[in-house]
Amino acid sequence: MPQIWGIINATPDSFYDGNPQNTPDTLITRAQAFVQAGADALDIGGESTRPNATPINEQEELARVIPLLNALRAHYKGLPLSLDTRHESVAAKGLANGATIINDVSGNPTSELFSLVKKYDAQLVLMHTRGTPQTMQTQTDYKDLLGEVKDFLAEKISQAQAAGLVKEQLIIDVGFGFAKTRAQNYDLLKHLKFFKNLGVRLLVALSRKSFLSQPEDSPQDRLPQTLAAHFIALEQGADILRVHDVKETRQLITFYNEWENIK
Repeated sequence: MPQIWGIINATPDSFYDGNPQNTPDTLITRAQAFVQAGADALDIGGESTRPNATPINEQEELARVIPLLNALRAHYKGLPLSLDTRHESVAAKGLANGATIINDVSGNPTSELFSLVKKYDAQLVLMHTRGTPQTMQTQTDYKDLLGEVKDFLAEKISQAQAAGLVKEQLIIDVGFGFAKTRAQNYDLLKHLKFFKNLGVRLLVALSRKSFLSQPEDSPQDRLPQTLAAHFIALEQGADILRVHDVKETRQLITFYNEWENIK
């Protein structure tokens, strides 16, 4: 059964749900709604990684995510909590405060990060990207997009295994929107099955992203495209959908499962 991870952005500037008024209380309310709607996990982020986002220091990121992690762990003792971060020190404190998954969006996981994940018997998302949020959209030149992304992810899997992690702890993410053009994102979506023989779970994170845009729309208008893209991803073998819209995605998966059984 595909899983749904609900996105909880503790940020004022994320491209879709960034809000200067985000507080632990308002975010807990959102998390509760996600859990009630059928989220299998929550993915918490304290720094926007959209293209050209303004970087923040690690202390500010920690101030946003640690109180939220503590509160959610108190509310939901058995619920998997993922921490979306580029920083090893944030990952370390997150694991010590209830995170059970590190969603590493740096594209460059360190040996120390692998050791932390092993120490806490946690899970780790390995994402493909290039550069930083400030530079990644200038680094979209690929000779073989599918092959290069796959080789990158295979190398990260090998590094993680060499550090003592097992495949059951690992998840891959092809990095929609990270150092990819619109056409490249569509190419990845069309060929997600190409990555399935890496032997780990496949997370798809494309909810409301700009490559799904239509003329003169905004992220708030992209739910139909997002659901259509998620259906394609499910047909291509996605194991996890990372989403802003849990209720609608749960309805989609219910329909998809019925569709699969009829076929």
